[in-house]
Amino acid sequence: MNPESGGMAPVVPPGRTSRVECTFDNDPRLIASIGAIISHAAKRAGLPEKTQEHVASAAVEASREMLISANGKGSGASNTKILVEEFPDRVEVTIESSAAAKPEGILKRLEGTVTERVRCDGREGRVRVTLAKSCSTAKSGSTT
Repeated sequence: MNPESGGMAPVVPPGRTSRVECTFDNDPRLIASIGAIISHAAKRAGLPEKTQEHVASAAVEASREMLISANGKGSGASNTKILVEEFPDRVEVTIESSAAAKPEGILKRLEGTVTERVRCDGREGRVRVTLAKSCSTAKSGSTT
């Protein structure tokens, strides 16, 4: 039990080593910070530098797609949520927005990127994109 909230403590997925969650206003000036967050997690996961850049680039592209769609529909007050989770064998990046983007369009543009897995779906007026990249090397930087 979590005594402060009066509810149950959140369930941590087995093997997760790190989790970063951020919520951004849909402001184009903030997109660069998304890339920095993803690059940091990819580095901690032990991915090669070029792969770190590619994973960050894919996440920024997905965020930009969602942001352009949100701002184009007059939903400037909405926000984008970024969740980065590190596991012993992979890094997962989830981007969720109330953007009016079409999940199929985002999925099509992101398939074939450096990530092994791309999921994209829309629910209850929100679009969620999840990118996953395997870590083939030992996580040497996990404690930093």
